[in-house]
Amino acid sequence: MEYWRLIENPTGKTYQQFIKVLCDHSNKFYFVTRKEFTYNKKVLDQFQPYVIETYKTKKWANTITKGSPATVYVIRANKETCKLLQQLSNSLYDWIAPNLPEDLTFIKDNVAWFTCTTHEKIGGFSISSDDYRNLISKIQGLKVEKEQH
Repeated sequence: MEYWRLIENPTGKTYQQFIKVLCDHSNKFYFVTRKEFTYNKKVLDQFQPYVIETYKTKKWANTITKGSPATVYVIRANKETCKLLQQLSNSLYDWIAPNLPEDLTFIKDNVAWFTCTTHEKIGGFSISSDDYRNLISKIQGLKVEKEQH
């Protein structure tokens, strides 16, 4: 498994293409809300028809909180949810309270292959095949670098 981290916030056309690739190659994605923040209910309502499950936890991709548990919204990745992700933001790190839920994470066959910790501006891919490495290399303007372990 290789880890490739974002070295720049995908914005504009790069963000649009980035979200499309993530949606097209994932079964589902999730984002989280925290009790400490208020979120735009209209945004959450738009995703409601596609929610697979919601649950509370203190641990999700790259995050362990000492505070209140977060609510995780697990959502089907499809054309409709992809369009919502593209329309609601013009940048990955805009997914932050109070306007939008946080920490977009994309999952294919129960593997979180893209994770994000929005408030810390950290995002990256867990790549296990040449196919996925090629996918991310084709996103115009996406700036990533391979982590050295």
